[in-house]
Amino acid sequence: MENRRRRSISVIAGAMNLERLVSLSGEGTIFPFYHVVSNLSLPHMKHLYAYPDESQFEKDLDEMLRVFSPISIEAYLEGEAGSGSRRQMVLSFDDGLLECHQIIAPLLRKKGVPAIFFLNNDFIDNKALFFRYRASLLIDYLSKERGALSLAAKYLSVPEGQVGEALMMVTYQQQALLKALSQHIGIDEAAYLNENPLYMSTRQVRDLSNWGFHLGAHSMDHPEFFRMTEEEMVSGVKRSMQDIKERFRIDPATFAFPFTSDGVPEGVIDALLTGGVADVIFGTAGLKRTGKDRFIQRIPMESMDMPALRLLKAEYLYYLLKAPLGRNNYFK
Repeated sequence: MENRRRRSISVIAGAMNLERLVSLSGEGTIFPFYHVVSNLSLPHMKHLYAYPDESQFEKDLDEMLRVFSPISIEAYLEGEAGSGSRRQMVLSFDDGLLECHQIIAPLLRKKGVPAIFFLNNDFIDNKALFFRYRASLLIDYLSKERGALSLAAKYLSVPEGQVGEALMMVTYQQQALLKALSQHIGIDEAAYLNENPLYMSTRQVRDLSNWGFHLGAHSMDHPEFFRMTEEEMVSGVKRSMQDIKERFRIDPATFAFPFTSDGVPEGVIDALLTGGVADVIFGTAGLKRTGKDRFIQRIPMESMDMPALRLLKAEYLYYLLKAPLGRNNYFK
């Protein structure tokens, strides 16, 4: 629903001046984020996100840099973000995918743009696979293997035409079903990851740190926090954060909720921030005021399959349209 509204608004916003929209909103610092950049058709991504190729990403980046000055999370926390009238951005990338090292970081280094790379602990070195990437891999494989599609339909007890939809509906708690289906139709996941690594290795992650980029935690294995108890939420963040701190000696300690921070109670956020678990926590709700300096909402840049400039115009216009209704506060 939110994306449909933003897409409709983007038609109007396209002709507007982004600098003017930023000035009217008073929200000068943005936190855009991506997952991947690639010229290839990635089986594990293509059914989930409309990711940019290298040319589009560089164009998007250049357009954002014409409006926003890039700053590091360290600079932001030190107060260099300044007043809302200053146009600045803190860029980030989720999931620790291989392209972060091969494509994204080299381009950012060339342009002098700092960024945060949020890592899922269990996926580093390709030791495991995010369940949604597994679903996308299955959908891609089944689209090419008719016999396997028939087997999958019988296994899931759905018509062949509904297999893809059924796979996309599998939750984190049900992910064993995806593993079992992979085995049932003869996919050797370990072999696939060995031959087609999706994630960065420990060495590659350390390269990012040595190049001056910030590393953050993104949960152990990308669960849906909104389905957890409060105790599970706190322990899940703590476990992921502590492990990333120990392995890569990061400071400040930053955590980005996988999927969304929606459904995580304000008390849990406060406990994480005041209890020393994380110095900064991020969500994915776009331009929103949380009332907490160190609980920050980011802008998903792959959510609507459009150039960055148009997407940001839509985001700002949407923010301005909601302002009179009091709907820009994250906590109601």
